[in-house]
Amino acid sequence: MLESTDVSLFVRLSFCLLGANKYLGIISTSQPTMRELETKEDAVSTCSDMKFLAPKQRQLCRESNEKKLLQVISNGASVGINECQHQFSTRRWNCSTFNSTDVFGGILRKKSRETAYIYAISSAGVMHSITRACAKGELDHCGCDVKVRRKDTAGQFEWGGCSENIRYGAKFSREFVDSKEERKSASQLMNLWNNEAGRKAIKNQMELVCKCHGVSASCSVKICWRKMRNFRLIGQFLKDKFDGASLVKYNKRKNKLKRRTRDMKKPTKKDLVYLEESPDFCEYDLRSGSLGTKGRQCDKDSLGIDGCTLMCCGRGYYTIVRELKEDCDCKFVWCCRVDCKKCSQRVELHYCN
Repeated sequence: MLESTDVSLFVRLSFCLLGANKYLGIISTSQPTMRELETKEDAVSTCSDMKFLAPKQRQLCRESNEKKLLQVISNGASVGINECQHQFSTRRWNCSTFNSTDVFGGILRKKSRETAYIYAISSAGVMHSITRACAKGELDHCGCDVKVRRKDTAGQFEWGGCSENIRYGAKFSREFVDSKEERKSASQLMNLWNNEAGRKAIKNQMELVCKCHGVSASCSVKICWRKMRNFRLIGQFLKDKFDGASLVKYNKRKNKLKRRTRDMKKPTKKDLVYLEESPDFCEYDLRSGSLGTKGRQCDKDSLGIDGCTLMCCGRGYYTIVRELKEDCDCKFVWCCRVDCKKCSQRVELHYCN
């Protein structure tokens, strides 16, 4: 079993269905994109054709009988990748994707905290996409969360609107994303742990949204519903968990993960865990998933990881001066246009040697 490529195979679904052939040369241009999947029969057929999915994933796909399911899943995978690249844009490792079957490259061969984040954000992306699609009525077999209305509000508000059904989203994500892991190795247990941490990041940050009704904004009646937070906040939350991730070891006798030493913090199910230390990502090494930092832009005044000292790994940096032109001194002219001058600004950009 190629455990290191489980997420990559799953993410290939995103590229395939979105027609992103520029990322994956293995995807044939003759394969149908989601725009062509107009019937449930088309979707079921496409599920069967995607041999890179696990048998259980193909089964879930076929049995759902949802013509938009594949698009929703691919959107979730795409959101996860984009968020990962946003959160790590100023780090040595910037969540690079590759034009290969591995998608994330060699980084998934190491069970490091970077791999932990990839699994967590991918799982969260699918849950978020499925849950949001349910609330929008894009999927036939799910909808709003009606069970939440049974919760007592102590008279502070009344339930209304469409509360997003995170239970369904989490259940589907768990069945689909986790299906390739069999709990038979340290890496599989690590992947499952981080998948669940990604889902819990959404569940534990649900917010209550309310609207007031009454005469002259008196708010005599307050109607509220539950909604997921913006995925950018989920990505940031998991980024914080990445920075505080727990190094664990495998207890083969009990087939479970445990903290390396007793003086380390015991990880909760909300935390990310990893089994191996990360490479430094300074030099180009595809086997470890590192593109190196040569040519990366850095901030010469920053003392953080985005600063030229750390980003460039002590190799120094070079500076390019560019002249940027932008609109300035804009004035509204009656009626009806805006006239602006063009102002030039010289900026210094710094790049790693």
